[in-house]
Amino acid sequence: MTTDLELRQLRYFVVVAEELNFTRAAERLQIAQPPLSRQIQGLEKALGVDLLERTNRRVALTAAGQVFLSECRQILAHLDRTVRNTQRAAQGETGQLVVGFEGSVHNDVVLKTIRKFRHQCPDVELIVQEMPSGRQLEGLHKGRLDLGFVEPIMATADVVVEPLIAEPLIVALAETHPLADHKQLTLTQLAQESWITGRSDEGCGLLVRILAACRQAGFTPKVQQETNDPQMMLGLVAASLGVTLLPTSARSFFQTGVTYRPLQPPVPEVELAIAWHSGNQSPVLRAFLQTIQVSLAK
Repeated sequence: MTTDLELRQLRYFVVVAEELNFTRAAERLQIAQPPLSRQIQGLEKALGVDLLERTNRRVALTAAGQVFLSECRQILAHLDRTVRNTQRAAQGETGQLVVGFEGSVHNDVVLKTIRKFRHQCPDVELIVQEMPSGRQLEGLHKGRLDLGFVEPIMATADVVVEPLIAEPLIVALAETHPLADHKQLTLTQLAQESWITGRSDEGCGLLVRILAACRQAGFTPKVQQETNDPQMMLGLVAASLGVTLLPTSARSFFQTGVTYRPLQPPVPEVELAIAWHSGNQSPVLRAFLQTIQVSLAK
């Protein structure tokens, strides 16, 4: 048979059972003793059992009271955990977040944000996937991604895109390449070179920037190889199969046989933005966006 009990009655009983003294229990609960006594009596009446033995000299737990005390402690502990977990979920401290990034548009902001968020919310299952901007937007549309680090020119109507930073592009070429003797290069000097770029069929944001910069310089690059893997891209450059443009931060990618040269002004830039579906109301996403803002402010 289900008995209607009030949560405060359970809390009151636990304190009385721990103190075995109504006066001390009332002081601990910061209530008057008569209302406390009435609450315990009401609890016993609702249960149909005596929980306490009362005499002029002492208060003691009955056998039923001992069992009820153990159960109450478990119920209240479980309830407290439930409340904490619910609040943490609402604050984005638990759950799952799937983040995409374009490997060729490498930047410390991405890694710092992920590292900081991992430290702040260790109970969030953080899944990071490398993919070009075009596939990230597809993932956002289909709900497979929560947030993407993308090229901002790939924005669509129902995806929110916020620019983060812009980086100058630099030339990556083999150390043995004749142009490696130059301190700076122009894009027109690369017009007759073979190029290593991102895949044109997967919406690579960096490729879009490279094509735009080359067109502005008056030529269309002769693409020799396509890959979205930055390490593979640099490996092909080291093998003298072509040249490419990468963000300045790509210098952190170590590859034997590759050297970098800055471009003469005007220097084209590649932008990094964050993107998420406008209908995604995930608290975890909101928490991650806040972490990004903090990372940029420092």
